[in-house]
Amino acid sequence: MSGSHARRGKPSRYAFSTRDVGIDGRQAHLFTPDRPTDAPVVVLAPGAGLPWRPTLEATAERFAERGYAALAFDHRGFGSVDGDRLLSPGRQRADLDAAIEAARDAPEVDGDRLGVWGMDLSAGTALAAAADSFAVDAVIARFPVLDGATLLPSWLRPRLRGLTRGVADYPASALGRLRGVDADERGVRVPLFGDASEVAAVAATGAARDVRDLLGREPGTTPARSLVKLQRHDLSSVVADVNCPTLFVAGEHDEVAPPEAVSAASESVRDASLVRVPSSHYAALAGVELERTLNHELAFLDAEL
Repeated sequence: MSGSHARRGKPSRYAFSTRDVGIDGRQAHLFTPDRPTDAPVVVLAPGAGLPWRPTLEATAERFAERGYAALAFDHRGFGSVDGDRLLSPGRQRADLDAAIEAARDAPEVDGDRLGVWGMDLSAGTALAAAADSFAVDAVIARFPVLDGATLLPSWLRPRLRGLTRGVADYPASALGRLRGVDADERGVRVPLFGDASEVAAVAATGAARDVRDLLGREPGTTPARSLVKLQRHDLSSVVADVNCPTLFVAGEHDEVAPPEAVSAASESVRDASLVRVPSSHYAALAGVELERTLNHELAFLDAEL
């Protein structure tokens, strides 16, 4: 990612400042532009299983360079927040709600002009937050996933194996907790990312390779009960209640959130725009694909915030 910054010219640190923000005992990071002094703020929610710093720092810097404050945070269990790396849509929604409140209360921003940005599972969470709260003035849903089951293996046998392991993980994790086993080691665990024919929480062609290249390391594992939680998660009926301007971003080569599904979801929101970019799911987090996608997202924010 640093290489892509160098090619496009990383925003000058003289154009914005950063500071830590406490959220329920955790730390988020606020990027604030020097001008305007009362900037609108955008809350950035990382994609499923991803830490914010290696995946969203470039986006936050570009937002700040453009004149928007950006609050980036890690979901519990990921990045700088210790835990078991559980993919829990309900827990992630609570994390996002807390981040929205922290962004609104930050003294150096205009909390009455607030947008929410989310990717895949977090994009669905962002849409649900907008449906429930008048505090959200705009939503960017990049490659949104509304039905958690679509992240699971598309092949029947690995999906059933994963769900079976997920059911077994509940008592195994409880026993590990009683025995004092570390959160990231207890119970039954499966890979966070894998191909469509493999047991993994996010299973799509090239997903494990793309995330490994993005992070510069193996993405690790998650409790197997993540698959059960994803199987039960469905926000398809919620998006019709979103009542603020919304930008849906679809990737032409996206194996995780296929463009046809994103287009269909956009038709459920009254005040929605749809843009399709020639990118795969994780490629839009760096390099040329990031720049191309951000141009659409920044144009949307300029019009709405």
